[in-house]
Amino acid sequence: MHKTLLSAALLAALTFAAGTASARSPAVAEGATSTGTEAPAHRGHGRPGLPRDPVDALARLDTDGDGRISRAEAEAGQQAWQARREARLAAHAARDGARKPHGGPHGPHARGGRGFDLVADFASIDRDGDGYLTRSELRRWHDAKQAERRTEGERRFDAMFRAADLNGDGRLSRVEVDEAMPWLAPRFAWFDENRDGTLSREELRAARPQR
Repeated sequence: MHKTLLSAALLAALTFAAGTASARSPAVAEGATSTGTEAPAHRGHGRPGLPRDPVDALARLDTDGDGRISRAEAEAGQQAWQARREARLAAHAARDGARKPHGGPHGPHARGGRGFDLVADFASIDRDGDGYLTRSELRRWHDAKQAERRTEGERRFDAMFRAADLNGDGRLSRVEVDEAMPWLAPRFAWFDENRDGTLSREELRAARPQR
């Protein structure tokens, strides 16, 4: 059980770190922003070729076209997302049998360090307190959260690596990988690029799941 828990924890830490390295927020990468609204599979606001940007994707919440998102617009977007999510869950339940929905009232991954929830975090994002969210305020908040997630991912990765490094030499041997990360054992040689029979932190980061 200890081996299984450690393996799962390290896999989670690696996945967490991988997600923070993306230019997109993790929630957007999974198809939903933490605003409680769906992020489009890159449509670039109708123009192909524009860069995918989680902040600019929120422009569609600006329903009155004044270049800002009011609290009412954020709440309306979240409610619309929740309605669509419940409709999808109902469709899945009808097709595949009853399924328990995951996540809280704001949808999956709305909180817990993955992106931001425009309704819950509105006051924090609204730096000037004028009751509206601008592109620059959203950008500042998003970038700050990205940095926080990156730091947390590195902290968790380091903690899990040290837990797997049974002899404390700063590298993982085949035995240690077999003990703590059996999911990686079949690919040990692939990631051991310098062929020294151990995996360094740098080599192990290359083994993180791609998202």
